[in-house]
Amino acid sequence: MSMNLYCEEVELWQTPTYITYMCYSNNDGGFQGIRYRYTQWVKSHLNGVWDDVEDYTDTKERIKEHLEKLNSYKKLRFYVS
Repeated sequence: MSMNLYCEEVELWQTPTYITYMCYSNNDGGFQGIRYRYTQWVKSHLNGVWDDVEDYTDTKERIKEHLEKLNSYKKLRFYVS
């Protein structure tokens, strides 16, 4: 069964089950720990070789906007479903 990471304040990107478990990690570190692990996963979408500079730039901007929104909240409530 697939498990996804959710946040009450922000719509998160759909996470593979193993990433969900890695990010949530029994709520280790509270919401800050979950946010940190999720942020690292989101940033990893820029890894690798990009054949199209425009695709890379668009993805980089999407990531920046998503993380700015995520970091704009003083507290986040994450859950797994």
